[in-house]
Amino acid sequence: MTDKIEVKKAPATKAPAKKPVAKKAPARKPAAKKVTARKPAVKKAPASKIRKELRDVEKELRDVQREVKKEVKKEVKKAVEQTKTFVEKLEDSVVAVPFKAANKTFMASLGLFSYVQKEFDKRFNEFDKKFSKYAKDGEKVFDQWEDKVEDFRKDVEKKVDETRDKVRDTFKKAA
Repeated sequence: MTDKIEVKKAPATKAPAKKPVAKKAPARKPAAKKVTARKPAVKKAPASKIRKELRDVEKELRDVQREVKKEVKKEVKKAVEQTKTFVEKLEDSVVAVPFKAANKTFMASLGLFSYVQKEFDKRFNEFDKKFSKYAKDGEKVFDQWEDKVEDFRKDVEKKVDETRDKVRDTFKKAA
């Protein structure tokens, strides 16, 4: 679909004769530069108006944040409700029976441990009372024995002094 364009040649003619060189015209002053039109200066909004707009934007941002938080909480709540615990997932499987038995055994052992601990505490308190009583009795017995030993010591010292005096008398008589 391309059409060929034929170019016709103009008949050859003689070149025009050269004109004599003319003198140059005196130098002209350079043209003044055009000054572009300036845009009018933008007037700044007053600071109070800017602060008000800023507060409005901040308020809108807080509102959006609250809405986002509400939505996230709803989604999390849905996800938590949809998730099953490990035991719930295994309820229908063959593995559930041993897990249930293990869970019951564990709970029973906790109950037994609790009972044993209470009984141990009771027995310990009884032992502590008896021990305190025996300790007081022991102190009394110790004091009694201490008194007896002191009396015995005094008796022995008395007899030693008497014997020493007899020996001295005997040596005096003999000398």
